[in-house]
Amino acid sequence: MKRSVHSKIMQRLRTEKGWSQEELAIASDLSTRTIQRLEAEGGGSIQSIKSVASALEVDMHNLEAKPRTQLVGVRWGYGGVAAGVVLALIAILANWMTGNGSAYEAGVSLGLVGLLAGVSCAIIGWASARH
Repeated sequence: MKRSVHSKIMQRLRTEKGWSQEELAIASDLSTRTIQRLEAEGGGSIQSIKSVASALEVDMHNLEAKPRTQLVGVRWGYGGVAAGVVLALIAILANWMTGNGSAYEAGVSLGLVGLLAGVSCAIIGWASARH
């Protein structure tokens, strides 16, 4: 089964070690052509990715490219939290400024909005890390 690799990260890690593609191939017990393919095409077998990650001394998941759909979902999630917070702040401040609520009530409401936004962002971050 072919997996996606973040080829720029792989190249950066290789060059940080001062290795050529040939040296990485030797260290990972793969062919030079496999290393070239991973860096050029961004895809390879899970065994190849594990071997390269081991040679570069990183976790295999650090080399894998995240699907674009997952990143888009995370962005929409944080965007939704931001929009909700902004609208809640407007409503709370408008209510307080028109005299329909006290400063204490506005402070409590703002604190609750901050709490809910923090929890929402934590859930989005946790869920995106699980992929």
